[in-house]
Amino acid sequence: MVFPHLYRAEHSETNTTNGVYGDYYAKKQSKKIGIQKDLLKILNYIDSHRNQFLDKLADIIQIKSVSGRLKYQRDVQKMVLYTETWLKRLRMKYECFDIGTYNLEGETVRVPSIILASLEQDSSYKTICAYLHMDVPDPDMEQWKTNPFELTLVENGYYGNGVACGKGYALMWFHVIEAFQKIQMPLPVNIKFIIEFMHHENSIGLSELLQKRKQDFFCRIYCVIICESEWIGMKYPCLVYGCAGAINLEISITKIEKSETDIKEDMEKIANTLVDADDNVLIKGFDDLVEDLTPDEENIYEELQEFDIETRRKSLPESKQSWDQVRLLMDLWRHSSLYLHENLECICEKRDSSKIKKVITAKVVPKQDMDKLIQAIENHIQNVVKDLKIQNEVRCEVMDVKRYWIENFRRPCFIAVKRALTQIYKEVPNMIRRSTVTEALTVMDRTLEKPIVMVPLSRSVSRPGKCNENITYRNYIEGTKVIAAILFQISYTTDVNPKK
Repeated sequence: MVFPHLYRAEHSETNTTNGVYGDYYAKKQSKKIGIQKDLLKILNYIDSHRNQFLDKLADIIQIKSVSGRLKYQRDVQKMVLYTETWLKRLRMKYECFDIGTYNLEGETVRVPSIILASLEQDSSYKTICAYLHMDVPDPDMEQWKTNPFELTLVENGYYGNGVACGKGYALMWFHVIEAFQKIQMPLPVNIKFIIEFMHHENSIGLSELLQKRKQDFFCRIYCVIICESEWIGMKYPCLVYGCAGAINLEISITKIEKSETDIKEDMEKIANTLVDADDNVLIKGFDDLVEDLTPDEENIYEELQEFDIETRRKSLPESKQSWDQVRLLMDLWRHSSLYLHENLECICEKRDSSKIKKVITAKVVPKQDMDKLIQAIENHIQNVVKDLKIQNEVRCEVMDVKRYWIENFRRPCFIAVKRALTQIYKEVPNMIRRSTVTEALTVMDRTLEKPIVMVPLSRSVSRPGKCNENITYRNYIEGTKVIAAILFQISYTTDVNPKK
C-alpha cells in the first residue's frame, strides 16, 4: 500500500482537507483520469484497426489536392469526391456549396465546393463543429526528401503532404465516427463538419458561406474544434488558446526629379526610426492597449514543459539572451513587435532604379486595435519624412490584415479537451499560443461567435503544411484516440451553448 504522504515534496504545504499531500503527489494525481467503459471499447477498436487506418492514410496522401496550382485542379475535385464517399459511408447528411469562380494562373476556374456535413443523434446532446481541410500546399520537390504524394516511413515518422495538416487529421475524425458505428455505440454528442479545399489559398468563399448559414446550420453549436499546429516538444501534448495577428504594410519610395536625396538612403533612415538595435519598436502608441498580464497567464508560462529556451535566446538580440522562460514566452506570444523585411528593388531587364520598396510586418496581440495600430504606423512615417526632410515620394500602403485570436482557457470546453488529452497521453497538456493565424480561424472566430479549441496532435518536428511534413505512428493512432476522448469529455460538460 502506498501512502499519500510518501510523495510529499520538501518545503511544500500540505492541504489535509482535500487529501492532497505535497506538490509532487498533486501533480501525479492530476495525470490520473480514468478511462470510462464506453471509451475503452472505442480505444480497443482503434488499436485493433491500426494497420487499416495507416492504409487509409497512404490512400489519401496519393491524391494531389494542391489548391494553388492549375495543373492539380482535377486532383482537387477528386479529393472532393473522395470526401463525399467517406461522408456517405458514415451516413452523414451533407451539402456541397458552389462558391463561384476565381483567377488562378491567369485562368478563371471554379472554387472547389465547401461541404457542410452533420451527424445528429439527439437534439438534447451538445453539438460540436469540427473544421477540416483536404487541400495541401504546392510541394517544393527539391526540399522534400521523399515523394510528397507517397506515404513513406523514414526512421520514426511517416512522411507525406498532408499527414500532419488537414488530411491526416480529417481521417482521424472519420475513423472515430466509424468506430462508434462499427460497434453500434451511439455518439455522445452531435457532430457537424466544415470541410474546405482552399485552406492554403486563404479560404476563398468561406466567410460568405458561414455568414449565410450562421442562423440555421450553426445555431446550436457548443464549440468548434480545430486540429491544427504542432506541439512545442516531443513528449507533452499541447492545447492552443491564442494566435497573434499580423499587419503587412508596404513602404515605397519613388525618385522625384531634382531630388537631392537617394532613395536607398531615405529607406534606411526611415527603417532606423521604426525599431532599434534591440528590436524595440520606436513608434509612439504602438504598444498601447496590449492586454495586461494576469497571474493565471503567468502561471501557464512558468509551468510550460519542453520549451527550448536556448534556441529561442539565440534568435534574440544580446540584451534579451539572459531572459528566463517567462520573459521569453511573453516576448514570443504576448508582446507586439515589428519586423522589417529586405528592400525590394526592380530586377527586370529594363531595370528601374527610381523606385524601392520595403515590407514591414506588425505582430498584433490581444486588445490591440488594428485600425489605431495602422494609423500610428502611417502617422509615424509621415512625421519622419517631414522631420528628415526627405524629398522623394514616400507611400505607405496596407497589404493585408489578419486579426489575432484569443480564447478563455478556463472555459468548460477547454477543460474537457484538456482532460481528454490527459486521459490518452497521461500528461497534462501545455497551454500554448501560436505566432501566426490562418484565414479560416479568423473567419470562424468572427462569424460563428462560439468558443474555438485548437488541438495539435503531432510532435514539434512534424512540420505541418511545410516540406517534409511527417507524423509518427504513435501520434496518428493516439491522436485518433484523443478525438474519441474529446467527444465523451465534452458530453460531460454542464454549461449550455456558450457565446464568445
